[in-house]
Amino acid sequence: MNYKKFLTAVVSLSMLLAVVSPGVSTPIVPSPSGNDAEVPRYSPQLDELRQQLAAGGTVEVALAGAEYITTPAGFDPATSQTLVTNDRTHLTGWQFVPNDPRRGGRSSITYVVDQSDGTAFTFLADNTVTSIPNSSTESVIDQTMAKWQTDTGCNGPAIVKVADSGANIDVADDLVFGRRPLGIPIADITHGGWINRNFFNVILPGGANYILGVAIAWVFLDQNGNPTDIDHNGRYDLSLVEIYYNRGFAWSPLGQQENTENIDIETLVKHESGHALGLDHFGRIFLTKNDTEIEDIHYAPRAVMNAVYVSPFRELTGTDKASFCHLWANSN
Repeated sequence: MNYKKFLTAVVSLSMLLAVVSPGVSTPIVPSPSGNDAEVPRYSPQLDELRQQLAAGGTVEVALAGAEYITTPAGFDPATSQTLVTNDRTHLTGWQFVPNDPRRGGRSSITYVVDQSDGTAFTFLADNTVTSIPNSSTESVIDQTMAKWQTDTGCNGPAIVKVADSGANIDVADDLVFGRRPLGIPIADITHGGWINRNFFNVILPGGANYILGVAIAWVFLDQNGNPTDIDHNGRYDLSLVEIYYNRGFAWSPLGQQENTENIDIETLVKHESGHALGLDHFGRIFLTKNDTEIEDIHYAPRAVMNAVYVSPFRELTGTDKASFCHLWANSN
């Protein structure tokens, strides 16, 4: 697959000045001890966004970290590998707390699809470019969110859709691009849509060229500005997660039925929503190279939550399900 074929001719770009330490996970606050997550890397740029939020008077929540998925060209074995633990689970350092009064006391997890940030583009069979209707991308997101509830085989939280109000309902893009006032989220998980590719340079140097999607986590803070853990499970309490997809790549709601230049929407939505539901990357990744060209990529094991995308992979594997059920069985 040729990942260098971007839609620069049809995407309006704005420049960001950002220097970020590389890594698959870029946190602001350290993960609490006692969980099975690898030691995450620190991101000065994300910390700057956190400080901007606090300077604006927001003291109840803080930007905690970002988990993203890359193309093989953006994968660095020295910084991006994640090892599976003995029980085959790998979890983030934060999680939604069922019945959290700060989220309205809901046992469910809500999500909203915000299409105001732009539509996805796709390559047709003749390599012409066209946009994908919002109705198509939103239906894929809806189907994918439902599968995390129905296909895991365990008693996870109910996942409920909230209607888009039409207002500005996400925050991270406003912080990155310097827009004010900041948006006001209306759901636990916001699918922020397909966004200007340079947004992803905040996550990783050159990330616009390699990062396909990112899940940005926000955690609750106590009165002293420390992340909270009210259910004492060793993970910080999630306030919200915002998910963004890279508009600089070509996408398809039809997976392998379309031109192979297109990224499968369902695969990426399932991966990033998995992060929002508490799953981190797992699976050891091996790259086979001939000089500087990547010839093949291998996983141990292959799973939706692998950190690198090479082809559509929609079905939850035993590893994905075990991780999800391990997390939520302890919370219900």
